[in-house]
Amino acid sequence: MNQFVNASIIVASILWSQGAFALPEDVNMPLEIQADEASFNQNTGEAIYQGNVFVKQGTIEIQAEYLKVTTNPETRTFSQLEATGKPAKFSQQIDWSGNIVISQGNEIHYSTSDSQLEIIGEGYLSRMQNSITADYILYKIQDGTFSAEKKDTGRVSMTLQPQTPEAKK
Repeated sequence: MNQFVNASIIVASILWSQGAFALPEDVNMPLEIQADEASFNQNTGEAIYQGNVFVKQGTIEIQAEYLKVTTNPETRTFSQLEATGKPAKFSQQIDWSGNIVISQGNEIHYSTSDSQLEIIGEGYLSRMQNSITADYILYKIQDGTFSAEKKDTGRVSMTLQPQTPEAKK
């Protein structure tokens, strides 16, 4: 059974890894944040946003009830965004054709330095009509690969669309 799950994840990774995975300009764009409340500690580089949080950075959008942004105080670069909500949501345009990755979960940890997304609790990720649900999903944005596991009851569930002849070229 484990071999079947591992083989399914490998097949899914191959199908998901066709084409570009994110627009490189996103991480160079300003981080725009709206919330009901905000606080910032210049010494630690941590900012906390609460209540109806909305984040936009290029094509990246995050919606949550709580957001913690960690910034390197010396370089003033963003390294980690931790969002929580019921659900917290993350989306990003992945190519110039307008394809979008959409995810949601109870917690979303977005590491800008590692270019990866961790979705924890009631996780869902959809990319180009392929989708996965699991308690835990780790999505590596740059190469379009992921790993997923069900921590509580239930199973990992994937829906994979067949590859079209045009995509194989």
